[in-house]
Amino acid sequence: MTSRVVFYDILPEQRPGLAAKMALGAWDKKKVLVLKCAEDELAWLDEHLWTFREEVFLPHEAWRAGAPLLDPEARVVLVCDDECPRPGDILVQLAPAGLDFARQFDTVIDVVDHRDEARLTASRARYKAWADLGLRPDLKKTF
Repeated sequence: MTSRVVFYDILPEQRPGLAAKMALGAWDKKKVLVLKCAEDELAWLDEHLWTFREEVFLPHEAWRAGAPLLDPEARVVLVCDDECPRPGDILVQLAPAGLDFARQFDTVIDVVDHRDEARLTASRARYKAWADLGLRPDLKKTF
């Protein structure tokens, strides 16, 4: 059950950096992080997590529904659907997840999507949905 929700209101070009920062932080704390992204983001995000810093090796797995998890102990898992191959502590939403899926995680980090008006409206609706459940989301704005 979710105890903390944080919305990051960032510029679109900051999305990869925030995803990497969250994944690295979870890895360092030995937490399982699930990163939900759109299908068309999966390849670049997978590549970005391998290469975002020369001195950092961040093990992760890009997983597709129905496939086996290659590393059952993977602590950073990228998904495109509202499914996850293992329980997680933290959900980072680069793409929106359904509320039922998101509520499985202790912490939910939702990235406000400014790429177009429809996505921004959907981000606001998710914020309201959490508030309606009695969880007042934190809002972190970086611009």
